[in-house]
Amino acid sequence: MFKEIRKIGLPFAALLFIYLLNPYGLNIYIGYLLAGLMLLQKDFLIKNVDKEFLSLLLFSFTYAAFFSFEPKAGTQYIVIYAIMPVTFYLLGKFCAEKLQDDRNHLILFLLLSGVIFSISAVLSVFTDILQNGYNVVDRNLPNYWTGNIVPATIMGSYFTILMTLPAVLIPKINKLSLFWRILLFVLYAVAMACILRIGSRTQISISLITLFISLVYVMPRQSFRRNLFMFILFFLGVFYVVNTVSFDLNQDWLSAFANRMEDSQDMASGGGRTDRWAKSMENLFKKPLGWSEHEFGHAHNLWFDVLRIGGFLSFFFLIFFTTNAYLTVFRAIKKDKAAYALNNQIMVYTFAFSMVFMVEPILEGMFDFFAFFCFFIGVVKKYSTTDYPVIG
Repeated sequence: MFKEIRKIGLPFAALLFIYLLNPYGLNIYIGYLLAGLMLLQKDFLIKNVDKEFLSLLLFSFTYAAFFSFEPKAGTQYIVIYAIMPVTFYLLGKFCAEKLQDDRNHLILFLLLSGVIFSISAVLSVFTDILQNGYNVVDRNLPNYWTGNIVPATIMGSYFTILMTLPAVLIPKINKLSLFWRILLFVLYAVAMACILRIGSRTQISISLITLFISLVYVMPRQSFRRNLFMFILFFLGVFYVVNTVSFDLNQDWLSAFANRMEDSQDMASGGGRTDRWAKSMENLFKKPLGWSEHEFGHAHNLWFDVLRIGGFLSFFFLIFFTTNAYLTVFRAIKKDKAAYALNNQIMVYTFAFSMVFMVEPILEGMFDFFAFFCFFIGVVKKYSTTDYPVIG
């Protein structure tokens, strides 16, 4: 992995990883440094302005302008909303360009970035488990670095990439040794323990659905021998867990999760989200310039919450960007069917991001999650338009 970091450049890689880790809430300042570094890459900027960049820039400036009328999160976010999305989109393209000699480098870099993005959440929840155990119904926990209480829905979203690990690791990834595979599965087990502590149904769904998608996509492209080995290993793992772990919802370690599962009405309405989505769709026509949060709170949807704050212009620019992003993902997956390990990773990451976008406000509660998505799309766009000579 050090080889990949050297190719990108230590300043870019270090600042990106610190931003994703976000120790002591420093990522705002790290973001400014990254924006400054990207502005210095004049030749790169000239070659990499595309329609995704322009649509993202229009969205960012429009949203920031509307947000400036009532900057609840602080006036510094006017600048953050305006410049950070395009900064991370370009940073993704920059990193992918530096790694274009080998697809495997791209796989490992995306894997490492996703793991680092989740580390602070793992530290926060696992530390609470060690201190207080599982027999706690309150799902909101203190941040490991700052001690500030973080809502469970926000905390859970930072586990998103870790929840895709079983799906990402199904195909053979060259240059990823058995030691690192085992370490990643241990990290996944720890992450799942944390997810059960905060009772995140979304994250469990992401893990199960991406695993199913990956199996359907990868199995026809792998040898019978590898598929047989994979299934034997999978069933042995399931057999061991079923026979050693009690999944009775009355168990202390399932307290928070069981408390949510018992609320059937909450499950049926997605925690009241479906009603909010319907009201938001009505307000698209009734209140196209946005509306107050006091009306019915957050819509718990990336696009509708953007509509609430940024009005219909921000809403449509964001739809244009995300639609083009999904088309970029589709083109990348179709580019080379033999590179199924990377295609699989791109596919499950995209699905995982999208599931969180559907059920959370994103920009207000976890802007860095959206910034990471912009970075990921930048990587995918550069890959889809560049020849990578080695099959991954």
